[in-house]
Amino acid sequence: RSDVDHALLYMGISALEEVRKGEEYLNAKRYKVFLREVQKIKDGTNFIQPEEEVVKRADFISKCPAEPSGGAGALVQVRIGGETISRRFDGDDILKDVLNWIGAHGSTIPDLIMTREWSLVDLHRYPVTEIDVEGDAEKTLQYIGCWPSGKLEIRPSTPKWKDDKVPCGEAGSSRGLGAVSS
Repeated sequence: RSDVDHALLYMGISALEEVRKGEEYLNAKRYKVFLREVQKIKDGTNFIQPEEEVVKRADFISKCPAEPSGGAGALVQVRIGGETISRRFDGDDILKDVLNWIGAHGSTIPDLIMTREWSLVDLHRYPVTEIDVEGDAEKTLQYIGCWPSGKLEIRPSTPKWKDDKVPCGEAGSSRGLGAVSS
């Protein structure tokens, strides 16, 4: 007991408390909670009525357009937690079609994206940018830059994105038809 340097111990605890207030720590903590929630959604353990979840997922997939045959269309990849799902879409399919397809993998995911609890980001853009799903839902995949391919990721939203409700960038500003000036 006499070997404990109380001043050094106090400084160490103070340093750890400061780290816990930092943006990097808060983002890592938010991501850890996100991964746990994604796993529950995939496993179906967060639903009271699993049969109801199956019906909801089937409803989402029924709203999706037919997948282009023979390797035609745009390959859209979406990373959800540690898993990447992929499917082909036509260039004139809309973002809402992608959301319906995502909903077939977990019926609560589209709502979490629409309420900005989670965000859908375009990994083909630099810097990585959130997609304004509400404003771009009816825009074509070609317009938003997901043609001939799209690489998207679902992430926990940053407080700024969640609270501001202001798009960080115009859809297609660096890719797609939105890149063409009017």
